[in-house]
Amino acid sequence: MTDRDPVQDLWVNQQSERFTMSVDEVRMRAGSLQSIVSRRNFREYLVGGVLIVFFTAATVFAKYPLSKLGCALTAIGVAFVMWRLHVVVRAGTVSDVAAAGDWAQFYRGELVRQRDALLGIWWWYLGPLIPGSIVYWLAIGIRSIGTASAVWEWAVAVGGLLLTAVVFGWVAAANKQAAAGLQAEIALLDRASGR
Repeated sequence: MTDRDPVQDLWVNQQSERFTMSVDEVRMRAGSLQSIVSRRNFREYLVGGVLIVFFTAATVFAKYPLSKLGCALTAIGVAFVMWRLHVVVRAGTVSDVAAAGDWAQFYRGELVRQRDALLGIWWWYLGPLIPGSIVYWLAIGIRSIGTASAVWEWAVAVGGLLLTAVVFGWVAAANKQAAAGLQAEIALLDRASGR
C-alpha cells in the first residue's frame, strides 16, 4: 500500500494504450501541411512582389539620398526574404517523399524544417528588413534638421521605428507560437511511431 490517494494510484497504474497513426492519416496530415505551406508562400510571394516594386519605385522617385538608400535596402531585404522563402520554407515535393522513404519520415522532416524556419525568423525574414527600415525612418528625421517641422518629423521617425519594432515583435511571437504547434505535431508523430 502506498501513501498516495487511491485515485492517484489508479491513475499511475493504469494501462496506457499504444497510440498509432495510419499511413493514410499521415499522408493526409502531410498533404494538409503542404497545402498550408503552399498557400502561405503564395501570399508571401505576392506581397513580396508588390513590396519590391513599391520600394524600387520609391528608390527611383525619392529626393533625399538617405531615403533612397532606405528604400533600396528594403527592396533588397524583401528580395532576400523571397529567395530564402523559396529555398528554405518551400513546400515539399513528391521527390522529397521518395527521398524520405515513407510518408511518416517525409512528414516529420517537413514539420521539423518548417518549425526550424519559424524559429529562425529573425535571421532570414525579419533581420534582412531591419537595415532598410532603420535607414528609411531615420532619413525622415535627419532630412528635417534645421527646419520648422523637425520636431514633428522626428516624432514621425521615432513613431515609425517603434511601430516597426512592434510589428516585427508580433510577427516573431506569432511564428514562435506556430513553431510550438509544429513541435506538438512532431511529438504526436513521434509518439505514434514509437520514438
